Amino acid sequence: MKARKVLGVLLLVGMVSAGGYTVLKPKQPPQILLTNATAAPLDTGEKQLAVFVSIENSGPPDTLLFASAPDAKSTEFSETFGPLALPSSSTPALAADGVFVKLHGVNGPLDDGRTLPISLTFATAGTLTTRARIVAPRNQGEAATYGLFGIGDICQVGDGEPAPHIELEATKIETGWKIDILSDDFEFTPELVDGPHVPGTGHGHLYVNGLKLGRLYAASTSIGHLPFGQHEIRVTLSTNDHRAYVVSDIPVTASIRIRSD
Repeated sequence: MKARKVLGVLLLVGMVSAGGYTVLKPKQPPQILLTNATAAPLDTGEKQLAVFVSIENSGPPDTLLFASAPDAKSTEFSETFGPLALPSSSTPALAADGVFVKLHGVNGPLDDGRTLPISLTFATAGTLTTRARIVAPRNQGEAATYGLFGIGDICQVGDGEPAPHIELEATKIETGWKIDILSDDFEFTPELVDGPHVPGTGHGHLYVNGLKLGRLYAASTSIGHLPFGQHEIRVTLSTNDHRAYVVSDIPVTASIRIRSD
C-alpha cells in the first residue's frame, strides 16, 4: 500500500497544468554568465567609470537592453550601432575597444580595489548582477579621434609599408553566419601576437552592432544565430602589439549589414 501511495504522488506531480496541477521541472542552469567585471576611472574629473564585463552565452541568441548601477547617478552604453545582440553560443564582452558601460556621478571614492554592483538586463535572460572591481585608469589613446571604438592606440602605416585593406562577405549557414575577411597587403599571424610590430601582419577584432565578439586570427570565422532584425558586422585590423591600423588617416576597418529572420 505504501508503494502505491508513493507512485500515486509521483504521478500526481507529473500531471499537466490543464488538470489543475503543474509539472515540476528541474531548475535550469543559467544560459548567460557574467565574469571578469572591472571598472576603470575615466579621465574626465566627473567621477565617471568605464565598466567592462565578459559575457558567456551558452543558449540561444539574446539582446542586452540596458545596464544599471545603484552607486551611480546614471548609466549609458558608450556607443552602439543597433541592438546589442548576443549570438547563440558566444562569448562577447563589454570591452574598452568596443561598447562598454559608462557610469556617471559615482558615489564615494574611486579607490583601486573597490567593487560596485552592476546589473545587465537581457531580453530573454532577464536581469543579472555582478560586481565590478575598480582598477587603475586606462590611457585614452588616439583611437577615438579616428572614429574607432573606445580606448586604444593606433599604428599609422608609413611610406613604403604594406597598406592593408579589407572587405567582408557574410554567408548564412546552418549554425548561424560565416564571415570571410578578404584582405590585401595583410597577413593574419597568430604566432606573432603580443610580439613586436611587423608591417602588414597582425590580427583582427570582430564586432556585432559595436559589441565585441573577440579577436580574429584567420581570414574566416563564424558566429551563431542572431536575434531577429538587421545587424552590423564589423572587423578592424590591429598590429601584433595591439594598435589599430590606420592608412592615410583612415582606419583599416570594414562592415557589412545582415538580416536575421
